[in-house]
Amino acid sequence: MRSWLKDIKGMWVATYTEGIMVGTVNGIYLDPATKSVVGLILRTGTPLAGADVWVDIKDVKKIGVDLIFLPNEHSISKGEQRGKRLAQLVGMPVSSKDGKALGNLADIEVDRDTWQITELGLSGNQSVAVDIQEMVLGEDLILVQNNAAAVLRSAGKHMENIVESVLGKDFFKSTTDAVKRALRGNEADLTQKGGEVQPEEKPSEPDEQK
Repeated sequence: MRSWLKDIKGMWVATYTEGIMVGTVNGIYLDPATKSVVGLILRTGTPLAGADVWVDIKDVKKIGVDLIFLPNEHSISKGEQRGKRLAQLVGMPVSSKDGKALGNLADIEVDRDTWQITELGLSGNQSVAVDIQEMVLGEDLILVQNNAAAVLRSAGKHMENIVESVLGKDFFKSTTDAVKRALRGNEADLTQKGGEVQPEEKPSEPDEQK
């Protein structure tokens, strides 16, 4: 079974043996090397007084419609999180390795058996299935396989774009335009002169007739 990560964020977490409501999913972390989810940050209530705690993804027993189950309270630790938080990745530009800008990341779909990434949700309510061997979760850019633009498809459901809702549509337009300019080698609409980057000169206006 597959799940979009934004559908998991905010879900309630309970223990399977004691029936204790532990808290809610407050963060999801992925490993850039394996391209898979490695853990969850839970925002707990009592008895931990609202602390954030770490749960390894291998300790998640089951994800239901409304609840995520852990085996017991021993699955909860205060260990440090690993990997990159989903919130750090959302909004990053996505490009194919043949240099085609595809959009900005809105969500990530994973296989819940392996927790590896299977598909990327993009701005504009589109998505692209990924080749996990070719995919790169970089510092500034997410790269997917060549010719990915040819297999872009509708996400099949309303995909709320988290960053667009916070920062507005202009953020996505300016970011995507910047990526396209960089890929064309025409970054920031500047011209190269004498080894220095200088603003493009405007044509001189003709003298006014007296």
